[in-house]
Amino acid sequence: MTGTLLVLPVYADPGPEAVPVETSAEEVPLGSVEEPAAAAEVQEGTTEPVAGVPDTAPALTVTRTGVDEFSLVGVTWAADPAVRDVRAQVRVQDAAGAWGEWTELGVEDAAVGTDATADTAQRAGTAPLWTGPSTGVEVEVVTVSGAAPTDVQLDLIGTPESPADALPGTPDIQDTADAALAMPDVYSRAQWGADETIRTWDPEYAPTIKAATLHHTAGANGYAAEAVPGIIRTMYAYHTQSLRWGDIGYNVIVDRFGRLWEGRYGGLASTVVGAHAGGFNTGTFGVSMIGNYDVVDTTQPMVDAVAAIIAWKFSLYNVNPSGTVQLTSGGSTSRYPAGTRVTLPTIFGHRDTGSTACPGRYGYAKLPEIRSKVAAQVGSALPLVSQRYSSDAAARQLLGAQTTAPTRTPNGQGAFAHYANGSIYASGATGARILRGPIRDKWASLGWENGSLGYPTTDTTATPDGRGLYQHFQNGSIYWSQATGAHTIGGAIRDRWGSLGWENGSLGYPASDWTTTPNGRAQFVHFQNGSIYWSQATGARVLSGQVFEGWARTGFENSPLGMPTTDVTATPDGAGRFAHFQNGSVYWSQRTGAHSIGGPIRDRWAAAGWEAGAMGYPTSDWTTTPNGAAQYVHFQNGSVYWSQAGGARWLTGGVYAAWAASGWETSALGMPVSDTAGTPDGGAVYAHFQRGSVYATTEHGTSVLSTAVAAAWGRTGWENGPLGYPTAPPAGTAAAQQAGATVQRFEGGVVYATSATGAHAVSAAFGAAVDAAGGPAVLGYPTTDVATTPDGRGTYQHFQNGSVYATAATGARVLRGAVYDLWARSGWENGVLGYPTVSTAATPDGQGLYAHFQGGSVYWTRPTGAHLLRGDIYTAWAAQGWEQGTLRYPTTDVTTTPDRKGSYAYFQGGAVYSSAVGGTRVLRGAVLDAWARTGWEQGRLGWPTSDTVAQPGGGTRTTFEHGTVTVSASGAATVTVR
Repeated sequence: MTGTLLVLPVYADPGPEAVPVETSAEEVPLGSVEEPAAAAEVQEGTTEPVAGVPDTAPALTVTRTGVDEFSLVGVTWAADPAVRDVRAQVRVQDAAGAWGEWTELGVEDAAVGTDATADTAQRAGTAPLWTGPSTGVEVEVVTVSGAAPTDVQLDLIGTPESPADALPGTPDIQDTADAALAMPDVYSRAQWGADETIRTWDPEYAPTIKAATLHHTAGANGYAAEAVPGIIRTMYAYHTQSLRWGDIGYNVIVDRFGRLWEGRYGGLASTVVGAHAGGFNTGTFGVSMIGNYDVVDTTQPMVDAVAAIIAWKFSLYNVNPSGTVQLTSGGSTSRYPAGTRVTLPTIFGHRDTGSTACPGRYGYAKLPEIRSKVAAQVGSALPLVSQRYSSDAAARQLLGAQTTAPTRTPNGQGAFAHYANGSIYASGATGARILRGPIRDKWASLGWENGSLGYPTTDTTATPDGRGLYQHFQNGSIYWSQATGAHTIGGAIRDRWGSLGWENGSLGYPASDWTTTPNGRAQFVHFQNGSIYWSQATGARVLSGQVFEGWARTGFENSPLGMPTTDVTATPDGAGRFAHFQNGSVYWSQRTGAHSIGGPIRDRWAAAGWEAGAMGYPTSDWTTTPNGAAQYVHFQNGSVYWSQAGGARWLTGGVYAAWAASGWETSALGMPVSDTAGTPDGGAVYAHFQRGSVYATTEHGTSVLSTAVAAAWGRTGWENGPLGYPTAPPAGTAAAQQAGATVQRFEGGVVYATSATGAHAVSAAFGAAVDAAGGPAVLGYPTTDVATTPDGRGTYQHFQNGSVYATAATGARVLRGAVYDLWARSGWENGVLGYPTVSTAATPDGQGLYAHFQGGSVYWTRPTGAHLLRGDIYTAWAAQGWEQGTLRYPTTDVTTTPDRKGSYAYFQGGAVYSSAVGGTRVLRGAVLDAWARTGWEQGRLGWPTSDTVAQPGGGTRTTFEHGTVTVSASGAATVTVR
């Protein structure tokens, strides 16, 4: 593109009848002379002589009749640089069966691939021949010199009629305001029924346009006006699908009635590369006349239309219609090898670059006339300057004496003259306009008419408020005031400023030029009281005051917020102002200043009611945390933190303060995963985090709970469970801390957590029992939550070094060590012992442990182990003074005797035997040994029936069922059996 700012043509709304029309195509294979297809044959010579072809040359031919109706024929073959001189002639049969004359087809050398990016699938072939409705065809293909073509095929293309063909309506493509000349009306691709689904070519653009190429399409000349859309559709299908160019080759097609039709896709005002002049497609504008102007003359409306469209195109790209241009061949399919520099008129015929008769002898003869007409139209602005000065007395008085003669502008599109107090500039599109003062100086600094604004469309004029000057141009305006100087403004920004009242509106005069942002995706103008920013995606938006400054601090259009999508607007409460942007917003109030907010954080704030909600206005910008893993915004009444894991969460009060004190997002808690919320009973507020929770009450303050602690608390029923609320931050003894344990106290208990055991709640009752037993230093940490015993009458909780069991009758009791192990072996609470009534404790002598149960007791020492005592035996032992009596510690459990008539237990100092026969008796020393020698209770003495009794004179006597054991003072035992 040149430096000239181009605006694409304005398209009117297409009529309802403009619909794509599908073409039909039939491919008839011919093969080659060496290997003809099944339906083809090779004959000697051609039916009608072909110049330069011997009568004996082999001709590849095929005849087809009774085929589906077609309107265009062409012959294509596999592209091969060695195939250089092919001739083809065809004749067709109409629906009545009459054959027409033989017509030679010229070879097409205009392929896209000659000087643009080539499609390897392109084929070589002839120019298309429009035949009108036909049902039969015969073709003959011969080679004058060089290699013969292979994969030859005959292409028959038809197109159904469309109601829009006869009544195309008003041309869709009409005048634009970007050129010095008015654009002639052009019918669009949609109006001739282009089926865009078959187009496979993406437009390519040249740097500029340097010349125009004139063509003709060959074929019949007497076509009716309503046939033209169908003719273009068949050419489109042949170029696009048969030759595989991807689109029609010409930029514009002209019919014999002087109507202009849009050709190649990509925009008429653009520099789109066509496929119309092999090797010379780039930088040239291809115009093709429908018809064979080698056999008939052109029509005057056609010549005038060709001149009009070329004049308009040349006015866009400053091309001299009477000059010459040097072009370099881009491909070897033209008459010039690739790389050859050729000097050509800026308006030339296809035959000037290709081996073809195009645009025909009559068409080629019209080139001088076309050049003259184009030159006249392009240079028509010159008289307008003198006419304005001579006919306008006010202009003469304002401008003063003429200092230069009227002169054509360097771009050839207009004319100008300078005067003592200003200038007059004119173009065919804009008329003659007066420029003066700082407005003219500013325009001059931009490059005069070659700058971005183009030609003036109004005179330099005083603004309505009398404090400034302005002037409109083709592509914008210049406004000046003493306070601001002269500045450009245009496009959607000027339109928006105008809708606000121009310089009399709230923004005042422009204070900067109409400028493209550094990223090239937007435009802006600063004004006395604000700015307008525009982008294609967001439109033109008004920014001002603190909101604009807040956006500026984030990086303008390059900021995370992107471009504005609304104007600066007052908030509903009247206390602030805001503007929304593509990715966020800026909000301002007198108390908080201006701050950015965006993403999920803005969404969360919006859901809470914006500034009218509980959060109030933002007090900080939308910011990424130092670790880069989250974002946050502080508000008047709290903060919102967002992370991918936790979402956007609202934190307030003591909960937020505790989290902040713990290290914000880098703390052990991690990011919030819930908002600050009230507990169901209203007694506290809390928030959950990735690895814990924070609870705050008026009575107990704020407590930070790890995830494990919070989970354990939750299992008890949170604040509605037996634990109630947390009462202090995590704490513990030095031993607990050394063990890596967390101790969280609650109103009704404690939660202990370690990496080995997890976190488990301990109720107040259980906690008291644990503390009485020596606390975690003795029992360790809980390994389970509190659970109900299988019989449903009690609860229990296991610890690392024991357990706590409780019932309403027995209270909470701690069991540990070998005492606990024996109880477990006996069947826990369902065994003979039942529930504990006393916690495991040290014996008074400090050498053992014991615990009392509903059904007995367990005593343990290291030498004796743990043993279960119960019933009369336990009572007898107790009566002897427990472990401090003569019996000392048990060495066996209470055990049933082999005869099942009693039970016994042995101790370090003796034994206790109990039966219904003899009661409960303590035996020890020589008595016990003598009884044992008789065979215990199953021997000749039977069960003991009395305690050991002292005898007069020394010694003892013990009575049994069937005798006695007497022990003398010296210790000798005598057994007497009755």
